[in-house]
Amino acid sequence: MMNARCEVWGMATSNRSDSWLSAYILHSRPLAEHKVILQLLLPEHGRLSAVARKNTGKQRSSLQPFQAILLQLTGQAELKSIRKLEEQGPALLLQGTSLYSGLYLNELLCRVWPDNLASDDLYALYERCLHRLALAGQQVDAIEIALRQFELALLTELGQPINWDSDASAQPLQPELFYQWQHDLGWIVSPQGWSGSLIQQVGAGDWGSVSCRRAAKQMSRAFLQPWLGTKPLASRALFQQRGH
Repeated sequence: MMNARCEVWGMATSNRSDSWLSAYILHSRPLAEHKVILQLLLPEHGRLSAVARKNTGKQRSSLQPFQAILLQLTGQAELKSIRKLEEQGPALLLQGTSLYSGLYLNELLCRVWPDNLASDDLYALYERCLHRLALAGQQVDAIEIALRQFELALLTELGQPINWDSDASAQPLQPELFYQWQHDLGWIVSPQGWSGSLIQQVGAGDWGSVSCRRAAKQMSRAFLQPWLGTKPLASRALFQQRGH
């Protein structure tokens, strides 16, 4: 079961809220000449969709990713409307690999997190990762670690925490054996894959070695594959262009 709360917005309230809510914009697409549909991430409420007017000036500059905003929402339907919106603080400066990593986070959440599924921790996990990316700058190792930590925490939020100690038969992982990951089963002994010692190293967050960071990246892709399906992530093409 997901570590989140199923929630229908507004069932216990009116269709208008004058309270200000914190949010980040994950994605936007045009709806009409002066409107856009925003994919938003909010504390407790998780990811939801809302219509905003594409005004000029301050509000238009606030409709950017990696910018903490405050907003007021109206509507009881799945698609909300934004009454008011303003910047909560300065936008995070992400450039190069950090920028592509932030775009990857946004696309990942839009792909795997169900719309209107509430979560207590997802917003804080996302914001923490963005700040780590901003601090990392172009330090690839620091960026990789931030992404892996977020991906593994996201899996826990989705209701699939990884068992780093036991295989699918509830037997302790053996350091000298090799394992592959199978969704809904867990670690399966295999002639190919990752050694038990390397799996436990990733689980312990021992990021000091290149082999651990490389294995963690491969494992995360295997863990997330059932959630992402066969459609490739557009943001990964940006990494490939930069040779990552």
